[in-house]
Amino acid sequence: MNIKKICNNSESLAFLTIFALSLLVRIYASFTSLAQIFPDEIFQTLEPAHKLVFGRGFTYWEFKVGARSWFLPGIIAGVYKLLDLCGVKDPLYINIGVKIFYSIFNSLAVSVVYLLFRRHGLDKKEAFLFSLPLAASYLLSYISVRTISESAALPFMVFAVYFASNYVEKETKKDLFFTIITVGIAYMIRFQTCIFAFGLFIALFLTAKKRFRAALIFGAGYIGMMLIQGIMDIFTWGKFAQSLITYLDYNIIRKVSDNFSVSPWYFFIKEFAATFHPLTYIPAILMMIFAIINFRKNKSLVLFFFPFLFFFAIHSAIAHKQPRFVFACCFALLALSAESFAFLCKKYAKNRKNAAVFLSLFLLFSLDAFPHLKYSTLWNHSTTVVDNFYGRDKGKEKIFGGVLETEAELGRIPDLKRAYLFGIPQIWSGGHSYFHKNAPISFASKPDEIKKMLHKAVTSKQSGAYCAFKKDIGIPAGYRKNLEEISTNDDFAIYKIEITE
Repeated sequence: MNIKKICNNSESLAFLTIFALSLLVRIYASFTSLAQIFPDEIFQTLEPAHKLVFGRGFTYWEFKVGARSWFLPGIIAGVYKLLDLCGVKDPLYINIGVKIFYSIFNSLAVSVVYLLFRRHGLDKKEAFLFSLPLAASYLLSYISVRTISESAALPFMVFAVYFASNYVEKETKKDLFFTIITVGIAYMIRFQTCIFAFGLFIALFLTAKKRFRAALIFGAGYIGMMLIQGIMDIFTWGKFAQSLITYLDYNIIRKVSDNFSVSPWYFFIKEFAATFHPLTYIPAILMMIFAIINFRKNKSLVLFFFPFLFFFAIHSAIAHKQPRFVFACCFALLALSAESFAFLCKKYAKNRKNAAVFLSLFLLFSLDAFPHLKYSTLWNHSTTVVDNFYGRDKGKEKIFGGVLETEAELGRIPDLKRAYLFGIPQIWSGGHSYFHKNAPISFASKPDEIKKMLHKAVTSKQSGAYCAFKKDIGIPAGYRKNLEEISTNDDFAIYKIEITE
């Protein structure tokens, strides 16, 4: 690839090149980083969407009591329908298609960072080179293909910052309008982004020339987007703002989420320090301090990081924490780190061209090496707390691989009429989304449950029953003669169940 030729071409070509490279990396992740990191990745997004389109899916309590918006599952349902119309029927590929859909928007977010770098004073070559590490980032590609609301909302948060930056510079109503729309979409996807929106409101008030006007219009517009979401709930749940009211009752008023886990205020700081190289987060912190000290000269930069910093701070104050809650802040930290390296190149390098190449390669290592060590074991596996299991491992974390692939393999069996997956609880499965067969599927992990289900399958008169056993789960005594092995992989063996006459 001729970097010089790319950098010397038009702005749009540089933007599209960053997008294409970023998308290429994320498409690779879509095919290789399959399994979920948390049940919400399946049962709060894919499963309700799958049920909406294909009529099959497990419904958990959030979608029984109206604690979630149908906005994101509705979008995913549209992707499912489009893929189905295009002839994509395979269980794995239809969900890989959803991951690629996520990847498109997350790749656009990386390209938008290139535009922000240009706005912050970098020339075309430098902005291009320092955007490349973000396009190739191991962690950002991993985040991009997680089918959870955090990953879906992230790019719209970045878009909102970009349009807000445009507005502060040019004071065009169109940019303020798009700021409201994009941050409003982020809210519809994930209610917690209202914290980010409030941070953006503060940043606009501090940086806009007509601060009161900007804050008033933004605030009114954002409330309007919240009202639109509330009206959508009337059509989906039968009550205005049902999902928001239930969410607030569950998480804020009754604090039920605290029953799952409570972490100290420094939890996210500790996570970031363990995940990222010091050469990533220390320059980013110094860049934030520099921007604040020189606020009047760096309004666009402050507008870029402050909403994410505010988002991070408020989440740190909330008792219940999970690393995925601040995925957007991971993106912002890496972008700000790249900005800091670009600043060093611009201010101190004698030969800026050579320095930019060297520092961007150095940055790629610092962005990629440490996250790779932390996330490589999770790239294509599910990590589950083994509370639903038995024996000496009860309550310990174990890595379970091959679950989604095995479900898809069961779903491909032409004459299958009933399926069982033994060795994994339903909550850590791929549900009907990865089974994608017009047939029932059941899950069990405890020996008594497995034996009961297997006995029912063997003694029933229904043919076409198949099961998959996790390889470290023993087959109940007396039933092996009823199982005909048809395939095996590293984690599971698939059997056809012979019924007892």
